[in-house]
Amino acid sequence: MSISERFLEHELGKFYYQVDGPQNAPAIFFSHGVAMDHRTFNDQVQGLKDTCRTITWDMPYHGRSNSIDKGLSFSKTAAEIVVAIMDELGIDQAFHAGLSLGSFVVQRLSNLYPTRVLGEIHISGGPLYPKFPGILKASIPFTAVFMKLYPSKPMARTFAKHKALAPETIDYLIETVKHTGKDAITHLTNEMVRDMVAGVSEPSSKPNLIVYGDHDLSFIIKMSKDWHARLPNSELAMVENAHHILNQDNPAVFNAILVDFLEMVQQR
Repeated sequence: MSISERFLEHELGKFYYQVDGPQNAPAIFFSHGVAMDHRTFNDQVQGLKDTCRTITWDMPYHGRSNSIDKGLSFSKTAAEIVVAIMDELGIDQAFHAGLSLGSFVVQRLSNLYPTRVLGEIHISGGPLYPKFPGILKASIPFTAVFMKLYPSKPMARTFAKHKALAPETIDYLIETVKHTGKDAITHLTNEMVRDMVAGVSEPSSKPNLIVYGDHDLSFIIKMSKDWHARLPNSELAMVENAHHILNQDNPAVFNAILVDFLEMVQQR
């Protein structure tokens, strides 16, 4: 099956997504991070093309998708759009993989629509349960000021080198950061903070895979380990020679970890 390019016609606008793989195979839905797009998961789509039905998309503010009202909760709205895409494709349940911001979307979806989730894959993510202290929201005004003062061109390169190791991943991020723009990046960064403070009502009961890169920030690595320790039905894996965008920095190792997890869950 060749990749099918589509738009979801939604009351909030048009949202771009791609579908690949056998129609009757297990489905896995990928949600990217801030200032990225569906291409973040090209290596996963290629690696799973014979065994899984893969769905990748451009989340609101990204790629070929619309922006949404900034008054809406991003993760909740994105989760609702994911479910609408699943409905359009006739998919009742899927594995859901999220990178960074996408991990928050997966957790929100699993909390609101648990029957639509077979398992969760969190790539460089962080837990929404338990929720973080409200004082964290004090950082929001400073983020806005910092981003406004930071020149756009060097910001794109700094952002990319802060997230990736592989030259091709860095080049990809420079492109997508410029396309997304500082205003959207600022808003989405602050939305992540709001999500962390709001949290979700209970920890996930679904099988979870938590993955981090060995070159990621120390607090991401610690958070991943602590999350795994608190979540009984979870697996933890580290990808060597990889930063935050670990699935692009070292796709072969990540894909092997992902396939093992998918097979393990389906054999239960």
